[in-house]
Amino acid sequence: MSVIRPGDVDRLIARGGGEFRILLIHGPDEGLARLRVRALAEAILGASSDLLNRVELEAETLNADPARLADETQAISMFGDKRVIIVRHAGKLSKAIWQALLEVGSPASSVILHADELAKSHALRNACESNPAVGVIACYPLEARDLEQAAQARLQADRLTLSPEAASHLVDLLGADQSLSMQEVDKLALYCLGQNRVEIADIDAVLADASASSASEPIDVAFEGDLPGIEPAMQRCLRDGTSASAVLTLALGHVQTLHRLVRAKSENMLDQAVKQERLFFRREARIRRQAQTWSTSSLGRALETLSTAQAQARASASLEETIVARALWAVALAARRGSR
Repeated sequence: MSVIRPGDVDRLIARGGGEFRILLIHGPDEGLARLRVRALAEAILGASSDLLNRVELEAETLNADPARLADETQAISMFGDKRVIIVRHAGKLSKAIWQALLEVGSPASSVILHADELAKSHALRNACESNPAVGVIACYPLEARDLEQAAQARLQADRLTLSPEAASHLVDLLGADQSLSMQEVDKLALYCLGQNRVEIADIDAVLADASASSASEPIDVAFEGDLPGIEPAMQRCLRDGTSASAVLTLALGHVQTLHRLVRAKSENMLDQAVKQERLFFRREARIRRQAQTWSTSSLGRALETLSTAQAQARASASLEETIVARALWAVALAARRGSR
């Protein structure tokens, strides 16, 4: 078996994928999966690598040109540097293409297959898990107990402790997305810097207020199709000190939350899913309504819109606010069209 245990993932990333030249990263925690892909690519390439050595391809693009993946994986950098090929939506990749890749086993360039959650019966997942030359990383939302342990460990690194009551309260406010939850814990640690103990009041000051703050408002109005409401909501965010890039990060996490809820709705398990998401109570009704409006396919398009905006904002920091506002307008227009 080449499935990497959760406790070994960070060590594998630090080693740049270790002995694996092909890795499959999949799972329902899309935010964590994206972080794993990015961290692995950066570890493989190194800090000073040329951006041209990182190649991102869509499965549909490769399906239309079956020879391209083989060409890219066997290509050699002009200066002999390492290269990484990232295949997005790899679960949609043609069987003939990924079979040819797995038969090579050790391509000249490292390949990261990035997929959504793949069922145990999925052919690509089965083939990768049974191939010792392929590393498989599954990204699942943390259970409440695991989330509490992760938060405790993060706070202990800053010499902060949590009482059982405070720990329970913290977990209630954190979401199911691991990467976003740990960002919230980092903010809490910064807020409590110089203290020995994190109290419930500290958690409320950082997380409860943040959950109900203006930061979530432009996201909610966009996903509700309230086009005119986006600009004033964004202006309130900026006045309150929330950057446009932070709103965009929260919006990406919101898409992932809605994706899980929509999928649960199709299985008549929405109530249970809402509880598992540990949504902030002041937003629960709004998010429920959004889950009733959006579909998995339309959320996929929203994710692409927001991801593209994130890349554009990083490349053009001076235009960040405009780029984010336009992305939210696109989301609102999709919501107005019915998002089905």
